Amino acid sequence: MRQHRPLSDCAESLIAYELDDASADAARRAVTRALVGSGVDAPTADALADSWVRTGDYLFEAARLPRADYVIGNPPYIRLEDIPTETANLYRNAYPTMRGRADLYVAFFEAGLRQLNKGGACAYICADRWMLNQYGADLRRLVTEGFRVETVVEMHNASPFEDDVSAYPAITVIRRGPQSRAVVASAGPAVESARAGALAASLLSAASSSPIPPPEGLTTAVVDRWFTGADPWPCGSPNRLALLRRLEDQFGPLESEATGTKVGIGVATGLDSVFITKDPTLVEESRLLPLALARDTSTGRFQWSGHYLVNPWEAEGLGDLNDFPRLRAYLESHRDRIGKRNTAQRNPHGWYRTIDRVNVDLTAKPKLYIHDIKDCFNPVLDRGETYPHHNLYYILSDRWDLEVLGGLLLSSIGQLFIEAYGVRMRGGYLRFQAQYLRRIRVPNPEDLSTTQAAQLVKAFRERDRRLASTVALVVYQVSESEMHSAH
Repeated sequence: MRQHRPLSDCAESLIAYELDDASADAARRAVTRALVGSGVDAPTADALADSWVRTGDYLFEAARLPRADYVIGNPPYIRLEDIPTETANLYRNAYPTMRGRADLYVAFFEAGLRQLNKGGACAYICADRWMLNQYGADLRRLVTEGFRVETVVEMHNASPFEDDVSAYPAITVIRRGPQSRAVVASAGPAVESARAGALAASLLSAASSSPIPPPEGLTTAVVDRWFTGADPWPCGSPNRLALLRRLEDQFGPLESEATGTKVGIGVATGLDSVFITKDPTLVEESRLLPLALARDTSTGRFQWSGHYLVNPWEAEGLGDLNDFPRLRAYLESHRDRIGKRNTAQRNPHGWYRTIDRVNVDLTAKPKLYIHDIKDCFNPVLDRGETYPHHNLYYILSDRWDLEVLGGLLLSSIGQLFIEAYGVRMRGGYLRFQAQYLRRIRVPNPEDLSTTQAAQLVKAFRERDRRLASTVALVVYQVSESEMHSAH
């Protein structure tokens, strides 16, 4: 041995955890076979396998384990709501980055990172949703405040697992230490036939002054400035990331006090079957608001379906049912169902409230509606006639002509932003949520020429994405080749 020490001294050098007894036994047998195949005698191989592979819950044991130079794994993808409540609460208490409707792998990231020695690295192959989702915000903050993102390899179009997995995997290497340059790579299907050594060598050399050419199917780029705080990490195509960083530096966010632009979401009632109606005589006329549903925007032009929101709110707060006898009678007739909602149980005196407060003034304001789940950007103009349902996001602005803004969002640049910031669901659909819409970069409205504004209005009205994209590329100073390479 190079260290002139018996291999048995390595009994505590490796620690592996497996929750399932049978799987742990299979892992020990595999370790024994590998060691014996390398010339280790059988008793030593058995002893090392027994010492290295442990049956247990890593998340419960991690705090008692020694610090590590390397943590390597493929964390399980399990939603917390699918775990027994008592166990899930223990995990949450132990790993505070697991917020909201998080996936269990978030805890594995936190446990692995906290276990690292100075300069140690955590390398996982795992779903990359935490880099973008709201539930990953605290984990991203933990990483950016005490660790260095060294490498991110997205593998959406590759097949890194033996079985098909409904996930968008990425390999991340995160090291304890200050942030420096990061390598971002994208692995396509052709990577599967490349030698592992060639892939590793290409990734290691990418950040150097003389990188070696990557194997077929792998593209790499170096990011000099990583993200900060809890901001999402849009780590798709390296070229796309480079373009995004330039646009972020050059243009301001969509939601801005300077432009009086605001992004919001429509009302959640908690019981649509009661609070939504098509009967205009159901309650007092003043208690009905024309309601915009997601289906009303599907054609690209707003077409109201005739639905109303039964509205219990006044401008100053929840209305008094005694002032509206027909509304009171209607809600009382459904009190059993209304009262079972969580919001009613938390507010027994206001049992008839909708989950969200209704801002009646919003109805009369012109706004762009954005459907929450679509395959492409589809902004639709409401001229101040309806109130949005909770499957619709809306954009208001004091300075933007909303049709001009809608034309920009309809373009390939608008699509680029949402594809980078947003989460892609099964079937290829994107989430157009407020947290992603707010991060879209836009120019100052006054920086557009009269001709550009008119062309964007025309593109918006005619749903002409090609025209919208042609104008947007000029406005954002992006070449067609740069745009093409970002996909």
